[in-house]
Amino acid sequence: MSISITVTAGVSDEGASKFFGSPAVPAGWEETFEEDVIFFCQINLREIAPFDPENRLPHSGYLYLFFDTAETPYRPIVRLFDGQPDTVIDDFNDISEAFSPLTQAYEMHFERGDDRGEGIRLFGEPCGWPYEEAPPALLMQYDPLETDMPFMDEVDGFLYLFYEEDITDAFLQIERS
Repeated sequence: MSISITVTAGVSDEGASKFFGSPAVPAGWEETFEEDVIFFCQINLREIAPFDPENRLPHSGYLYLFFDTAETPYRPIVRLFDGQPDTVIDDFNDISEAFSPLTQAYEMHFERGDDRGEGIRLFGEPCGWPYEEAPPALLMQYDPLETDMPFMDEVDGFLYLFYEEDITDAFLQIERS
């Protein structure tokens, strides 16, 4: 079962699930990022709990996705924090003119999704998987043409983030409160 994600410009709360804008993170994280890292999204895991009966992710805390843009393709940085963030990093994505439009936040809204559908979603199968072998486990499918978000909006295709069998092994850093 996949979880479909729709977005609206702006956020009601800095701790809300969102793409881009200013990440709300645990104290001390602001010093842990290299200068070429951009904030992609944060997911308040309580918000997806009703749509994740298989418990593929914890149902408390936050999942964060960042990208190291020093090389192409961008390297994903995934962090999981089991607690409530207490620090907002303003202008995180204002590292260069190319990424400055990503300072605008887009709030996420979740619902049950089509496991093979287009759009932005968590889990399921990659839309249009062109290979004979089965796809790896999908964490997120991002369709840059699905919204007006200015990230990879010149790409006609999908950004896929995959994970290993045990999803917690996919996280490069797990923080506990």
